Amino acid sequence: MVTEAVGSAAPQASLRVRKAARAREQYAEVARRLFRERGYEATSLEDIAAAAETSVSTVLRYFGSKERLALAKRVEALERFRAIAAAEGPTPVIDRWRAFVAELASAEDSTFERWAEDRNLIAGEPAINRLNASIQRTYQDILAEAFSREAGVDPTHDLYGQLLAALLVAGNEAVFRRWLATGGERDLVTTVVAVVDFAASRLGGRDHVAPSGPWLDAPPTG
Repeated sequence: MVTEAVGSAAPQASLRVRKAARAREQYAEVARRLFRERGYEATSLEDIAAAAETSVSTVLRYFGSKERLALAKRVEALERFRAIAAAEGPTPVIDRWRAFVAELASAEDSTFERWAEDRNLIAGEPAINRLNASIQRTYQDILAEAFSREAGVDPTHDLYGQLLAALLVAGNEAVFRRWLATGGERDLVTTVVAVVDFAASRLGGRDHVAPSGPWLDAPPTG
């Protein structure tokens, strides 16, 4: 009897997860449509909930805020990479990042129109711009900590990990901006992967960067 109960719990939990994922996707798509049709400021959470045939409290339970709803795909991608970076296994962190950005660039909904829509929303709305900046800083923090953990060094003083993380995140953002500015003329997957390899090769190995140490905390001179 106990075995049957435990065995039936897993499919039920899996069903709940799938239903929650479908609901999140539905609400996010409804919000995107309304933002596109009415504008971000003119669209309220009440409008979104009504169009999605749910309640404002339910929308907030899934997303937390209107800004996070507007950047739902980016928030979800960040949390996915957090798990990828923290997972046990022999795959180097740089390879995990390379595979991750390539996956984002090749995703079914990674169209020029969708990225351009996101970029316009980020550029035009200060609250969303701040959230996007926070997402980029978090990516950098996750990568820097993962590089330090991989090397077995103190992340507080690991200049190499911090520099490589900054190069990778800034490079990836620069690629997307350039890709949008040129009308999506280049293959996005090839370009984001090339940027990862470029950043890693230009920075070189840890022995090419000044050693870590308390100097990182020293006050500036001059």
